[in-house]
Formats: sequence, structure tokens, C-alpha cells
Amino acid sequence: MKKILCLVLAAMFCLFAFASCSAKEDKLVIGYTIYEPMNYTDDSGKLIGFDTELAEAVAKKLDMEIEFQLIEWSKKYQELDAGTVTCLWNGFTSNCADDDGVQRSDKVDFSYAYMKNEQCVVIRTEDAATLNSKDALAGKKGAAEDGSAGETVVKDFIGENGEYIGCTAQTATLTELMGKKVDFVVIDKTMAKTLIGQGDYASLSMVDTIEIASEEYSIGFKKGSELTAKVNEALKELAADGTMMELAKKYGLENYVITDFN
Repeated sequence: MKKILCLVLAAMFCLFAFASCSAKEDKLVIGYTIYEPMNYTDDSGKLIGFDTELAEAVAKKLDMEIEFQLIEWSKKYQELDAGTVTCLWNGFTSNCADDDGVQRSDKVDFSYAYMKNEQCVVIRTEDAATLNSKDALAGKKGAAEDGSAGETVVKDFIGENGEYIGCTAQTATLTELMGKKVDFVVIDKTMAKTLIGQGDYASLSMVDTIEIASEEYSIGFKKGSELTAKVNEALKELAADGTMMELAKKYGLENYVITDFN
């Protein structure tokens, strides 16, 4: 009798374990940071944004549950490798190297590039007459989000005699700038066009005379993930039916979105 009971319990455990595993595989867990207009909260506290809504549309196409997991961007690879998140979807620049010199494509599998972007320099408007060139930033104090493409740019601009300040979010760099703790910051232009020169950031300006190489956003998956191809197919369908362009227009990104994946 005890032997039969043990066999029944073992079978139930295996069934439960299988069900739990299946549930996990059916969930798309998005690693993100607060980054307007890609992922941010509205006045009611609801998470919105281009990446947020595009991810929801992809999950619906794949018949998967979706969960958004707020992470520290500097720990994104650890989160992905540990399985805390199934992908990194937050204006993730794919065509560049990290500060360690290793190409990001060597660390993760990327989806199709779905948006163009550029980094840009932001300063206090009162400094516009002096901080208007790359040379003028040498030896200065600059900030960027740790682990972002902007970190590499800042370190290149300030040189050996400058000081880099790492922040946990791009919006945190703007706080440092307004508090006069740094001379300039480097953030994504998609964010800058949404925030800079208005509201809380009315005293800040983008420096149009400093050009930085263009970038592309993609979704990052663990190496060898089967999800990459599935999400790519969903992106193609959402581009073809007009959903991506509709979302882009909603968030003022129609000049940045990529809808041709051929």
C-alpha cells in the first residue's frame, strides 16, 4: 500500500512539475527600465509606451502570457542568464559593443531591428555657448545610464581627465544635470525629443552640433532561444498589418520605426 501511495505521489509531483514548467514557457517576461516613450507609467500608474504595447501585441500573437519585470539595466545580462526575464525589451541598442569592448550580439541573440535611434548630448541651456562641441566636453563631468550605449559615448567624450557618473536610469542622469552635479549627459534621442525643453526639463537643451553614430533597437534573448524566431515572425505580421506604425505614431516615433524586415 505504501509503495502504491509513493508511486501516486511521485506521479503527481511529475505532473505538477511539468505543468509549472509549461506555464513558465508560456509566459513572456519582459526585462525593462523606465524610459519614456518606450516603457513608462501614466498618471494612473499603468505601464504604457511603444515597447510596452508592442510587446503586448507580440505576446497576443504568440498566445503567451506577459509579465513586465523592472530591472537595473547594468544587470541586464545577469537577469537574462539567470532566467529572471525571458528577454530584454527596452530600447536595447543592438549594433554596438559594451564598455568592455565585446559586441552585444556576442552576448545575446537579437530580434530584427525594429527602430532607429541616436544618442544625444544634453546640457543646461545656460551652458549652450560653451558646451557646443565634442572637444568642449573633454575633461568635463558627464553622466549616463550604467550599461547603456551612452556610457561608452560619455567616456569617449570626457577622455582621461574627465569624470564619469553612472546612474541607474536615464531620467536619473537628467536629475544630476539639473542639480549641477555633472556638466552634460548622454541619453537616447527618442527620449530626449519627448522630454527635453519642456515640463520638469524646460531648463535643458539638446546639443545639435554634436553628432553621434546612429543605432538600432532590437529585443535581446538568451543565446539559442527558440523565442527569437517566433518573435521575429510576430513582428513581421504586426508590421504588415499596420500595428507597428500605428503605435509609432501614437508615441511620436513614426520617423524612427522600422517596418521592413525583408
